[in-house]
Amino acid sequence: MSRDCVRPSVWGTASKSFFCATVFGLSMQIEPVLAQQTLPPVTVDAPKPQAARPAQPSRRASRSQTATRRVAVPAQRQPVEQGARGGVGAERANGPVIGYLANQSASGTKTDTPILTTPQSISVVTRDQMSAQGAQNIVEALRYTPGVSLDTYGATTFFDAMKLRGFDVPRYLDGLRLPVDPGTQFANPKIETYGLERLEVLRGPSSGLYGQTDPGGLINMVSKRPTVTAQHEIVGTFGSFDRFQGAFDTSGPIDKNGEFLYRLVGLARDAGNQQDFVHEKKAFIAPSLTWRPTTDTSFTLLSHYSNIQNKGWQQYVPGDAAGLGPTANPFGRIPYSRYIGEPNADRFTLEQFSVGYAFEHRFDNNLQFRSNLRYLDVSQDLAGFRSEGLLPDFRTALRSFNYVNAAAQNVALDNNVQADFATGPLTHKVLVGFDYFRQASTSDYKFTMIAPIDVFSPVYGAAIPAANTLPSFINTATTLNQAGLYLQDQIKLDRWTLTMTGRQDWAQAETVSKGLFPAPGTYLQNDRAATGRVGLNYLFDIGLSPYANYSTSFVPTSGTDQFGNPFKPTTGEGAEIGLKFKPVGSSLMLTAAVFEVTQQNVLTRDPGNINFSVQTGEARVRGFEFEARGNVTKELEIVGGYSSYDPRVTKSNDGFVGNYLVNTALRQASLWAKYTWYDGPLAGLGIGGGARYIGESYGDAANTLLIPEYTLFDAAVSYDFQYLRPDLKGWSAQVNATNLTNKYYVSSCLTGMAYCGLGAARTVLGTLKYAWN
Repeated sequence: MSRDCVRPSVWGTASKSFFCATVFGLSMQIEPVLAQQTLPPVTVDAPKPQAARPAQPSRRASRSQTATRRVAVPAQRQPVEQGARGGVGAERANGPVIGYLANQSASGTKTDTPILTTPQSISVVTRDQMSAQGAQNIVEALRYTPGVSLDTYGATTFFDAMKLRGFDVPRYLDGLRLPVDPGTQFANPKIETYGLERLEVLRGPSSGLYGQTDPGGLINMVSKRPTVTAQHEIVGTFGSFDRFQGAFDTSGPIDKNGEFLYRLVGLARDAGNQQDFVHEKKAFIAPSLTWRPTTDTSFTLLSHYSNIQNKGWQQYVPGDAAGLGPTANPFGRIPYSRYIGEPNADRFTLEQFSVGYAFEHRFDNNLQFRSNLRYLDVSQDLAGFRSEGLLPDFRTALRSFNYVNAAAQNVALDNNVQADFATGPLTHKVLVGFDYFRQASTSDYKFTMIAPIDVFSPVYGAAIPAANTLPSFINTATTLNQAGLYLQDQIKLDRWTLTMTGRQDWAQAETVSKGLFPAPGTYLQNDRAATGRVGLNYLFDIGLSPYANYSTSFVPTSGTDQFGNPFKPTTGEGAEIGLKFKPVGSSLMLTAAVFEVTQQNVLTRDPGNINFSVQTGEARVRGFEFEARGNVTKELEIVGGYSSYDPRVTKSNDGFVGNYLVNTALRQASLWAKYTWYDGPLAGLGIGGGARYIGESYGDAANTLLIPEYTLFDAAVSYDFQYLRPDLKGWSAQVNATNLTNKYYVSSCLTGMAYCGLGAARTVLGTLKYAWN
């Protein structure tokens, strides 16, 4: 829901508290105290390239042997990296990867840069990892990534909701920001993981390159793109809760010269849910086309369409009916399957469409231009109940019924020029860019109380008034504009790399309100901010790269104080010291970092007038993170991590100084490993397993509601049938199970006991795939 709940404005703290409890509980938690197909790089900064994986019977027959275009440039600038798919050409920052370890990324610099020499913490979840773990959405794909707090609005939410280092996470697709309506945040695109090549987590303040972002970092999703060689696959998935899903991915050259390339990715799903009466139908299609008129020019058209139709809507249950609270419920806990809404009335739809391009041209070995543009349209329609808390009898839940209709359309553009040159002993990679973001959105929210329900013996059939009989609590139309100029220089001296980034942003917002909240009227806001980053690293011969950075961020804050003065942007700053280690000749990378991130200008109660707010609040997160990913041996792949956080409110007029931030686990640990046999009687068999530990967190700002720790186990078994018989080449099967022991747990609570989300029950999915070239 709207970030106004986080940053109260002229409408008053008292009304804000009511609004957060009655409106924002519907979906996305807002903390009251909250804190390409690319041209090849001119230089390669990683340690001495290692040989490609030795030849063997194809263990991933679906994979392209060459997934990115080879451009005619001098051979010494095209080393073969272990992560490059197929071993033909270097891995690219937005291209496919064999295994769990990516060597290149553009999220941290907007240039194709080795992760080892990027002075910022980055995790890349590859397509292979998503497939091996059976990830069905973005949240599931990030389960083994340190620093990410998932299921912040319940494990069964329809939104890809998460936090990074204790703060909200802005999401990007192909380097461009996704739209979200600020009125309700229900018009929120849901990106299909089957359409992604990789998913990148960039930690720490990143406004120096991306503009308005929260200080915890951001998530950038990279779409599948056309491939130089033909590759095709058909995938069928079935399993728990009557899931039936079919998908296909076909790609390759259109003409014999490879000037035109295509890719078409599609998916259809019909599935139930762990909760009774909830059913989903989804259709997804993503066509893309690449034109390469010369070896120095590439134009890729990217698009996708998605339609989700859901019957049933349940996000929260009373925490004291799920085992939380100081007093045990005498009736026990409601099961995962319990539905406490109205089966014949609850529904949710989400429709989205996007089209855009990625253009690149290299003028010579020293100068190149890139342009990325996308238009995205997303709309949703919800009619659904919400839990409003349990009565003293421990079994009767109050309920409200809610109507939400929201839409958002945005145009995002990012143009930059990269120049590579030397000044004496220094080599420079200079990036000069301009980006622009324009969004128009509408939000309409209505609600009413309906008859309560016995959560342990529900009887359905409550009377529900029609939407047109209710007044709009929120009815807004908002237009947002942001423009930014940025400059970056990656300066290299011997094994030292100094990265300096600076940016100036201008942001405007106009909101027209016709509902009860905010009060009817037109609200204007104009902000500007200067942000940046400086980072330094040293790369040893053995593949060890220590680094340090300091960076800043900003996010515009709507509203005014009691004197009518507009609020300034909420700002952030962060410092990080870390180590990255990738032994030469290996395909395993270890990373560790300690950090401190602070968010300033957080709104808190005005001591002179409690109906207003002042910008004297502050939140600070200190922590340690560790991650390991890649191949221990040719047969054994791992990904694991650990994080320990101290997320605190450091300044507040609400009495919360020293408290922990809401829904941020204090500790997390995870380890996934998969062993695949390539020789002997077990050749073709793969066995995987993982464990995820989520530590304690708090479900309210006062820290009176403790959400207990829990540990979950996952498993997978796969088999490549070509090892059984050569004529079965391309056929493979896989079974994935998550929460193997069916552990019962509460994943989060919004602002208190009334709005808690249950965890994900045991899920078993079987997959059969046929791939050919």
